[in-house]
Amino acid sequence: MLIHDLQRVLREAGLLNTTANLWQRYEKAVQIPAVRAIFDLHTPIITDLSGILGVAKQGQVWAVRMDLNTGVPNHKKFVVAGLILRGVLLGRIPKPEVTTFIDGGSFNSASAVKFFAERLGMRGMYIMSYLFPKHIIELLRSDNFEVIQPEHRAVFDHKREREFYDFLRNRMKDKAFAHDKFCLWHAKYGGKVGYVFGKEIAESVSSIPLDCTVSCLGAGATLEGVQIALQDWFKSKGLTAPRILVGEHELSPLFSKILPLLEIPRDAIPAPVENIRLIQVPQLPHLVIGPHYDEINPLLSAKSIARIDGIIHYSENDWQAAQEHLFRHGISVGNSSAANVSAAWRLASQGRKVMTVIFEPLRKFLLEDATL
Repeated sequence: MLIHDLQRVLREAGLLNTTANLWQRYEKAVQIPAVRAIFDLHTPIITDLSGILGVAKQGQVWAVRMDLNTGVPNHKKFVVAGLILRGVLLGRIPKPEVTTFIDGGSFNSASAVKFFAERLGMRGMYIMSYLFPKHIIELLRSDNFEVIQPEHRAVFDHKREREFYDFLRNRMKDKAFAHDKFCLWHAKYGGKVGYVFGKEIAESVSSIPLDCTVSCLGAGATLEGVQIALQDWFKSKGLTAPRILVGEHELSPLFSKILPLLEIPRDAIPAPVENIRLIQVPQLPHLVIGPHYDEINPLLSAKSIARIDGIIHYSENDWQAAQEHLFRHGISVGNSSAANVSAAWRLASQGRKVMTVIFEPLRKFLLEDATL
């Protein structure tokens, strides 16, 4: 199995000494070509969207294209690969009794866990919210990958994102359940493992005079693994570091309660014309899935939150218009990715040079008309 090959490569590189600093070993491991090949990891492509968006006033928009990742066309590929690598470096996997990767979250992270479980010769299990429609869950399930949707409990009515994670945490306390599973805990460690990849992205865009980065924020892996990594790398090279901005839906104002809200005009973005019709989930305030609805990820450190320079609110019209505009120009992006582009578009229209992230393509299971 490839996971044993991974362990062998790390042993030969002298990186399995668990008394040595984990993150120093991790950073070295990520640079080993054989490790990269096992995980199929490549530095993401950066696309200049300025022309497509018709940006004026010398502004520019670049996008980190996580949607073009092979095997797992989303931003969680690097996160889940890093979490598995962390487990091997800690000596927790591979072990004969541990047969299953387990975690909890959304579709992107679930699909990444499924991909690597199959690739590395393991099984996978994922805990997902009861709010996910059954047809989405069935796309993930296989003989090798189990999805559990815990029944809704009224105590979590105002903490929807915490409910499935609480279920996962309690199940992992049960020794009979947990004995054959390695939990990735991406909501806690995702940003940390992604940081080294963010520095690679920074190096690839070092010639671009960035003013800021902007992205939606959910578990925090993009904030810590891309935005903070870029800022740190630019500072380390004596370059002007881009400010860190976070976009959030105006119907879920979480960060704007504690951080400065920037008033950026919306007139750069055209009105949507409903070429793309999406299925609705009545229990949700909006369809930008990934960013939290009810509370900031409680596992996201106060230190990381303090690195955010400002918040930009976007509306339903903003992200839908950006999604439709990109679609007409041959770029299919998901809802949260469209939200990112809409915020970057507005910033660039004020003359700023902006980096954002396209997390994933537009998933057909979200469309009312799946023929698009």
